[in-house]
Amino acid sequence: MNKSRSFRQLLEQPGMTLRPCGYDALSALLIEKADFKLMGTSGYAISASAIGQPDLGLISFGELLERARNIINSVSIPVDIDADTGYGNALNAYWTVKNYIWIDAAGIRIEDQTWPKRCGHMSGKSIISREEMVQKIRAVVRGREEEGSDLVIGARTDARSLEGFEKTIERGIAYANAGADYVYVECPQSLQEVERLVKEIQIPLAFNLIPGGKTPLFALTDLENLGVKYLSIPMVCVYPAAKAMLNALVALKNGDLAKVGEMGVNWSEFNELIGVKKWRQIEEEFR
Repeated sequence: MNKSRSFRQLLEQPGMTLRPCGYDALSALLIEKADFKLMGTSGYAISASAIGQPDLGLISFGELLERARNIINSVSIPVDIDADTGYGNALNAYWTVKNYIWIDAAGIRIEDQTWPKRCGHMSGKSIISREEMVQKIRAVVRGREEEGSDLVIGARTDARSLEGFEKTIERGIAYANAGADYVYVECPQSLQEVERLVKEIQIPLAFNLIPGGKTPLFALTDLENLGVKYLSIPMVCVYPAAKAMLNALVALKNGDLAKVGEMGVNWSEFNELIGVKKWRQIEEEFR
């Protein structure tokens, strides 16, 4: 079974699918080793790790595509790609989906912000019209059909903080009707809102939870009971990694190398994670 079909099965089965997000091949490997059945990419975390800058549209489509390629090639589980706005208009979105199909992405999600976009939990966002976003979704669907792909297409709306909740529902319904496989609503503000979104949009509902972000940290069991199908956790790798690296560097600055060693995995454990044993076996075969 290909990765896109595996992703579709996860959305169709009972219960809620968690989407931990990685930002490079190593974080992707760790997500798979933790036995998750699917992972996503986080544009925010990729921007921070690749260029050391916030998610403000500063990193290019080509850089993001190459990072996605490395992530996809490093794991066997499906990878759902954060494709921002599709990097322009409907033509750009059409080209974007084809490129991600060619590198074996299981899914992509585009959003209705203007370009350059910014992280959905930041202030200062603006969005395109509902009609323009509908056309972009249709262009993405066209690109998928032309490639004969099962790629899962997600459509995100950032309208909640800009147009209010009722307009968010209207957009979600329109995006579903345009051919999206799931609708991702940025920053719902209550379980009551989540319940209405699930009921009225009718295709799988997704959103994200970020510690310190603008969405309350709802209990996972509450979300699952309300019928949320897909929950993204975009900072599960990058925030703990940043804290751990900073703590280790502080310990090193203080001259405590033993403490640095205690903070992480050791030589053997890390080599096991990155597959050194496999490569040594291949090396022996070709001596």
